[in-house]
Amino acid sequence: MKCKITPLILSIFLTIATAHAQIKVVGECTLQFEILEQQGNHWVAIGSKNILVKGNQCKTIFTTPQMAQTLIFNTQSDNAIILKDIGQSHFLQEIKYPPSNTPVMLSMKESVVDSALTILGYLCKKVQLTWSDNTIYEIQYTNEIMSSVNAFELAFKDIPGLVLAYTIIPAKGNAIQYHATKIDLSPISLSQFNVNKELYQIIE
Repeated sequence: MKCKITPLILSIFLTIATAHAQIKVVGECTLQFEILEQQGNHWVAIGSKNILVKGNQCKTIFTTPQMAQTLIFNTQSDNAIILKDIGQSHFLQEIKYPPSNTPVMLSMKESVVDSALTILGYLCKKVQLTWSDNTIYEIQYTNEIMSSVNAFELAFKDIPGLVLAYTIIPAKGNAIQYHATKIDLSPISLSQFNVNKELYQIIE
């Protein structure tokens, strides 16, 4: 019996190891997402989200016609900076990151799609996450590539690849959809992560 089981286990291990070895991890990456909100039977564009990753650093910029909010964090630090620009007002807040009161993931279920799903030239898989606050994430990701900071949304921590589209379905309120419209693997200047605090009103 052992002679039959051992090769099988070895074969499964090698298949998994090969799949992980094929993932290209990039240290610098810029992503652009279009953001849509479900309003009745229609999806309405409400803004955009840009993600910049350089090494251990990540910067996300959420932009709508009314405001811009930026989150800057480093995976080697317990703190992050939030910047809010509303008209002529500019605010800065330093927070603990990740927050201690975040919901807990209850389940992760891979979804079977009828046809090949490709976003920006990358073949994607689909997975659904359910959280303790009854929020559902429907995620489309590629395991062909991964950025050095993959969890630009905390929910993506356990996703084995780069997320290129996702829909957040809250227990109450409208669903929000994010869809990648551009990916750029060019080098990013360190100055993108510098903040001149003198330009902002500090929020305690």
